[in-house]
Amino acid sequence: MNIVSRSHLDTSGNDGGHSPVAWVRAHLAQISESFWFCLCLLLFLLMGPFSAIVALIGLGSLASEENRARMNEPVRL
Repeated sequence: MNIVSRSHLDTSGNDGGHSPVAWVRAHLAQISESFWFCLCLLLFLLMGPFSAIVALIGLGSLASEENRARMNEPVRL
């Protein structure tokens, strides 16, 4: 009887729940956090100098005369 059960255990593919899918599910938060960090760092390194141009254009549009005329300052007390 022991021979049959031992051969059955040796041929089964049960690895005790240590499959790659189970590992990914257990560490999904860490994997996604690392992915977003690397993606943001890569985009920052690639677009860093060019994002300043976009920021200056945005600040220029906010400071235009047309936008200043629409803005009302609160009344002083």
